[in-house]
Amino acid sequence: MNAIQKSVVAVRQHGVLYLFILPAILIVALFQYYPAASGAWHSLFRWNGADISEWVGAENYLALLSNEAFWSSFKLAFLLGIVNVFKMVPAIMIAVCIHRVRSERIGFLYRVLLVAPMVVPPLIIALIWRAFFFETTTGVLNSFLNGSGLKAVLDFMDTRLGLGVFVPGVNPAWLGDPKLVVPAIMIWGFPWVGSFAVLIHLSKLRQISREIYEAADIDGIGWFGKFLRIELPLIMGSVQLLLVFVIIDTVKDAGMVLALTNLYGGPGGVAMVPALYMLQRAFIDQQFGAACAAGIILTAVVLMLQKISELFVAREELSPLRQRVLSAALGVIGLLAIVPGNSPSIGLFLIAIVVPWRWLAAQIKRRLPAPSLRVYVPRRPAVRSLMWRRFQDLWPRALKHATIGGVLLLAYFPMWLMLVVSFKTNVQFYAHPLSITSPLVPANWQTAFSAVLPSVANTLFVAGTATVAIVFLGLLAAYFFARKAMPGSGLLWNLLLILMMMPTIANLIPLFRLLGDLHLLNTLTALILIGTSGGVVFATFVLRRFVSEIPKDLFEAADIDGAGHVTQVFRIVLPLSGAALGTVAIMQFIAIWNDFVLPLVVIRDADRLPVMVQLLRMSGDYIKLWGPLMAGYLIASLPVVILFILSMRLFVRGLNDGAVKG
Repeated sequence: MNAIQKSVVAVRQHGVLYLFILPAILIVALFQYYPAASGAWHSLFRWNGADISEWVGAENYLALLSNEAFWSSFKLAFLLGIVNVFKMVPAIMIAVCIHRVRSERIGFLYRVLLVAPMVVPPLIIALIWRAFFFETTTGVLNSFLNGSGLKAVLDFMDTRLGLGVFVPGVNPAWLGDPKLVVPAIMIWGFPWVGSFAVLIHLSKLRQISREIYEAADIDGIGWFGKFLRIELPLIMGSVQLLLVFVIIDTVKDAGMVLALTNLYGGPGGVAMVPALYMLQRAFIDQQFGAACAAGIILTAVVLMLQKISELFVAREELSPLRQRVLSAALGVIGLLAIVPGNSPSIGLFLIAIVVPWRWLAAQIKRRLPAPSLRVYVPRRPAVRSLMWRRFQDLWPRALKHATIGGVLLLAYFPMWLMLVVSFKTNVQFYAHPLSITSPLVPANWQTAFSAVLPSVANTLFVAGTATVAIVFLGLLAAYFFARKAMPGSGLLWNLLLILMMMPTIANLIPLFRLLGDLHLLNTLTALILIGTSGGVVFATFVLRRFVSEIPKDLFEAADIDGAGHVTQVFRIVLPLSGAALGTVAIMQFIAIWNDFVLPLVVIRDADRLPVMVQLLRMSGDYIKLWGPLMAGYLIASLPVVILFILSMRLFVRGLNDGAVKG
């Protein structure tokens, strides 16, 4: 039987499987691929988004290639990506510290305490930093610099170097000074510990048995040696995976820069990133054709980065010659880009991925004593030796708990600000911004509920409905790809993988026009459909692996009993994929809850605004009522915090089962 005959037989026997993938393909094609194709087409026109359309060919692309501001936005995006890579270090440090806590109860308590402040929507944290930390006169950052004496040190260094940034007797305007706005974007969110990264690292570290640590203790390996020799090699896969996500997400994102500055990229446009540049050309300059061209270039750059990252994550599968050629080529490009006047941030990115991190880790491991499992029979120590041993055992434990406690204090500080200020009048806030004042003003919460609760209900409806649709359609699509090798399944899978790498914001302009043609602008239905079309791709990618790992004997027994594919999905796949489904559902719910760039463009009516857009509008008012505003921030944060805490065990179980490979 040849390949064509096998395909015909497969279609006759299992043709119903195409119905499993059909809903996902339709929604993805309409809201993902069609906007991408429309953007590519309209990028060849001088188009105002409505009635004016003139064919210009490649003129938009040629103009962008010679536009210094556009390429400067890419340089800034890569620079922020490199900075965000260094921000991954605290998450690794905290994960190792929690993993080394001996008490299981205390370790679980630390995980719960870390999750609460770190699941707060990033937009809210960015708005807190913009309002409280970066404020010029009474901001926390300037108060800390003045109180600690660091401001005088910065003034002295600035005077010697002639930078003109820090002036004696003048507080720096972090988001209002063109020389400081980019550093402000780099440092916001300290201590930069995200619960998602911490839980991923912890799921890997839990695979290390206590016997390995006991053997390391017998061989006299210290706490840092254990990290280099035992822990770092194990989590290196998840670190590389997160590194790729961090850099690519930074390059294609505009949300946090928009929240901290404005649509113009701050003073002088120095904080302009590619996605923000695209939005500016479309909705301010009314040059939709040029904006589509910028989106196409952004997509091409992201796809190139994704391909480079994939090659280096799986470079062990390449031949040694190809590995050396690829590393040398990118290394040379990176060195040339570092030259002043070119693109140092892009060069640093290329050099960072060329460095053989696993080889370096292996060399470090070779130079450290390997732990053994020999039996150790202790001798009766002298009193002084015993006291020294106890001290050596005590100080790493104290340092470990102090590190976790310090990070918790820093992480909870924004939540403390929100809680304290939510019970203040504006007069109390300006007089004592950080301390509890009397009398308390609980009426702020009533005002906040009336202003924020309708938008919370809108977001709950959108996120809940989209999450259910994502999980359901993703499970059916995953079953289609994992159950049988159907004709055309390879092509469909590759098309979905391309969408995994394509930045959604790059297609925002044609998507906006599509929603207008479908009369879906200013509706919650639009947010549900778009959220589902993007989330179902990720859900299919994750769930396919779980379905493929289900024992084939179960499906064969079901076939013998006459059970159809629908029955097998609900009787076999669904019960065995609970942890994976829960992990995908949690991640997608939080992602849709936190989104605000798309709703900011699509929704206009105040009664239909999602909660993040409502908070952004409240924070942008000229006269702010700080008490109700902070109460609104807390109200918007509580649903995702409670959800993540209640489902954290399920989420961690999904990670341990491999929901996020690394």
